[in-house]
Amino acid sequence: MATLEDWTERLARAAISERDRRAIAASESARQMVLERLESAVEDHDALHGWTVVGRVLADENASPSLVAEVVDALVAARSGADSDASSPRAREGWAPAARAAIVEAFVAAQRELEAERVKDAWRFPRCVVRLDESTAAVAASFPDEDSDALARWADEVASGLAKMGIRRVHAEGTARSRAALADALSVAGIDLATQLRASR
Repeated sequence: MATLEDWTERLARAAISERDRRAIAASESARQMVLERLESAVEDHDALHGWTVVGRVLADENASPSLVAEVVDALVAARSGADSDASSPRAREGWAPAARAAIVEAFVAAQRELEAERVKDAWRFPRCVVRLDESTAAVAASFPDEDSDALARWADEVASGLAKMGIRRVHAEGTARSRAALADALSVAGIDLATQLRASR
């Protein structure tokens, strides 16, 4: 427990924003899990998975890259009692290189996934819809996902929303896949899809 507290205090000093401080608190359980398996981190998959969890928690909390870069060194310093930039204790911790790689890779991967979800969210109902008149709307049909099930869910959500708006006719522009998925959903909802003015890939 003392090591965890020291680790947390060192990270708090490295925090550059309130988001970093919230991320430190949110990651406490994951960091405790890491400490429990620390000595076997070089060859133990579960131990490395613990570092992956820490990286994903920090990404979910929108921690800064500078805080993420400090996580392993702060623990090295907490265990050695040395300053976080001391090279000799860092070198003695055989688990540290693998831990650094795992946490950074997990953080970057999670950030990319979160960004992809933010992009998809921009195309969801009602953001992709412009009402043209009482019964007509235009839809930007370029939902950025190649997965057929995800496209179908997006199209069903749009069609359902349009039906609730009282829309009976839709003009849609976008990718062929998104527009095809939308056409199927609109047909089920009893909404007419107007002839496309121009096609795009």
